[in-house]
This record gives sequence, structure tokens and C-alpha cells, in this order.
Amino acid sequence: MKEKILIIANCKAGRGKMEKYITKMVENLQKLSYEVDVQFTRLENNATNIIQNYEKHFDKLIVCGGDGTLNQVTQAICDLNKKVLVGYVALGTTNDFSKSLGIVKRNYLDISEHIKTYQEKEVDVGKFNHLFFNYVASIGVFSKASYSTKTKMKNKFGRMAYLCLGVKEILFPETYHLKLFAKSNIIEDDFIYGSVSNSKYVGGFGIFKKEKIDLADGEFEVIFVKKPKSIFQTLKLAIKVTTGHLQDKNVYYFKTSDLKIESEKETVWSIDGECSGTVKNVEILNLPKKMNYLIPQKEEKNE
Repeated sequence: MKEKILIIANCKAGRGKMEKYITKMVENLQKLSYEVDVQFTRLENNATNIIQNYEKHFDKLIVCGGDGTLNQVTQAICDLNKKVLVGYVALGTTNDFSKSLGIVKRNYLDISEHIKTYQEKEVDVGKFNHLFFNYVASIGVFSKASYSTKTKMKNKFGRMAYLCLGVKEILFPETYHLKLFAKSNIIEDDFIYGSVSNSKYVGGFGIFKKEKIDLADGEFEVIFVKKPKSIFQTLKLAIKVTTGHLQDKNVYYFKTSDLKIESEKETVWSIDGECSGTVKNVEILNLPKKMNYLIPQKEEKNE
């Protein structure tokens, strides 16, 4: 029997570039003796619904979209507790996760032409209360910009659309009084930013370029930035963190496999760039090697 490949495509992502390539992708995969079905997603959580409906009807999956589309797919796969080989054609604005996987900008048709040479890579997944995330859960400065920036703005101005909103957040940062429980440590303070990630890149910045990041080590990289005393200190901290300089008395940086967070008020987190909804207490767990990706061999060494 022929192996079945399901393609889920969000053609609104990446300025609509992908739609013209879909037909050719199907042709390429059919030449390689795959049976192919294509489903387009344009509605909220639509990719999750597609996976649930196709649960037993595909052997491999190719996702064409941004981090949000991939997040929807991960939600469904983890909910179903299903092991699926996932290929990812990244069409988003920053493509943090694809770069961390080793998938750099390349020909959109590459996976359909060379899928048989791709290798498998297991990657940890984060669980945020009842939600799942591929690479980051964050709160505070820059986090709101990731889900509040309109699609038209992202497609027209790219990363600059995020930066414009991010600058406003830096100049007028919201403060969060949080208590963090990590292993045997308890940290309580006022923060303007926090992230729990499994990625070399966050928000388009190589925050961990000075660190050795393993996407399948069972641990998260955790950063929480204390409330600065002035705008000048806020800008200084923003520059340090986004350029990977994490050794600072105002920055908590550590690794952990689980983290509990208590807040004085209902807050909104960004989950892979999507809105989490309002939550007060948060429990974040690392699910080791929960997802399995198809990675081009030549890109594995790229940072």
C-alpha cells in the first residue's frame, strides 16, 4: 500500500507565497509514490480540527504555515497521544522554531522533492496547563506583540510590525508580581518579562546563541527579568537579553523540567505566539521527545 501524506497549508501565512506551490508539491510527492491529500486552514484552530478528523488516515504530515499553524497541529497530536512524523515548511514572520530545528530559509518545494532523504528528529514539547507549545511560553515585554499584531501588518512589514509594538511595551512595561516554583527553589519578585522555552531563538532574537541548546534534553531554558528602576535600565536590559547576555543581577536564568507560577492577578501569556487566554496560576511541564520532525540532513548543522 502507498504511504499517505496529509498536507495542511495556511496560505495566509508568509504573504500568501505558498498557495502557488501546493500543486507542484503534490505532483512531486505523487512521483515518489505517496498518496497525498491537501487541506487548507484559514480559521482559528482549524488545523487542530483537521488532524482530529484525519486521525487514522495519514502516515506522514507536512505543515505549511507559521508557528501558530504548527502549534495547532501540535495541540491535536498531543491530545490524541499520537506519534506522527511531521515535515514543516515555515512561512511565518520570524520562524524561530524552524531555525532552531535547523530548517533555514530554502526552496519551499525541497521537502516534496527530497522527503526520502530527510531524517527524523525527536523534540520535547511543553505543556502549559491544558495547552501545548512547541518552543515558548512567555509573558510581558514583546509577548503581547506576537499575538496582537494583525496578519495584514505582519505580511506587509514582517518582523518590523512586531518590533514597533515591542518598543511601545519596552517604554511602558507592565509589571507582574509572580512567585516561581522550580525544583527546590522559590523566587518571588516583580517582573516585566518571563519566558519558558525550548528554542535557540525567541521573538526573532538569538537569545541563546551563547548557550548550548538541546531541543530533546527534557529541560526548558527559563528567563525572568526583574522590574527595572528606570527607562534607561529597561532599554539596557532589553539589549542585553535579546543579544544573549543573560548574566545580570536583574535576570533570573535557569533550566528546569517543570515550573509552577503563581500570579496576583489574571494574566495573558503568549504560547508559540498565540494568546493563551487569561490565567492566574500556571503549571508548565516538559514532555520529553513528544514530537517527531522530518529534518533536511544538510541543514542539521546550521545554527
